[in-house]
Amino acid sequence: MALRICSIASGSKGNCVFVASERSSLIVDMGIPLSRVNAAFETLGDAHDIFLTHTHSDHFRFVPDGVKSGMTLHYNRILHNSVRGKVEGECDAFYGDVCLGDITVSCFPVSHDVPCFGYSFYSEGSKITLVTDLGIMPKSTLEAISDSDAVFIESNYEDGLLRCNPKYPPYLKARIAGSRGHLSNADSAESVSYLVGKGVKKIMLAHLSEENNSPEIALSAAQNALIAHNLGGKAEIFVANRQCLSEIMEV
Repeated sequence: MALRICSIASGSKGNCVFVASERSSLIVDMGIPLSRVNAAFETLGDAHDIFLTHTHSDHFRFVPDGVKSGMTLHYNRILHNSVRGKVEGECDAFYGDVCLGDITVSCFPVSHDVPCFGYSFYSEGSKITLVTDLGIMPKSTLEAISDSDAVFIESNYEDGLLRCNPKYPPYLKARIAGSRGHLSNADSAESVSYLVGKGVKKIMLAHLSEENNSPEIALSAAQNALIAHNLGGKAEIFVANRQCLSEIMEV
């Protein structure tokens, strides 16, 4: 095992993902309380570094608490103005790749309504990619991550449920479904099919909407797309839980 990834929490109420190699570990985002993160560390192992995708509250809200506790925050310099003044403690605003022990961390921009980044993690010839909070999945991004051994990918909403949701005003539905919003089950499933066709063996569907999706619907969309492309059974498909630890994907 060179790398492993586990969702501590995933969804609009808070996100945090654990990534580890044989000798190093980190988390991506901290939208849940430090107490929950520390409880997860008792199962997964400790981590002292936070890599930030963007500053929406479900990803950033408790980052300042993590840094105050002694963790180091890493973020692309494009996010500097959004982070400045909100975090007291050790921060690393980077360009290019970051080496954290035996893990090399590389980020890439994704299409969201604030500056936002996906991440690829490399160690001992293995690669895991995390990509959530994006309205569209460009072919160029798919190509760049298609050599991953495992991919943690957004599958946020089911089109029909979003359209018919009486709680969501039209502007919010348009934002979610727009090119700078979130990835639908249908678009995620097509991306999953492409990636599995290129040899990706493990997929975790993530950032599911509580109002406009369910684990069963998202998983069915991905599995049906694989079958439609004659790829059924070619990859393991997992779904990240909103409130508790997911399965651990190891590569």
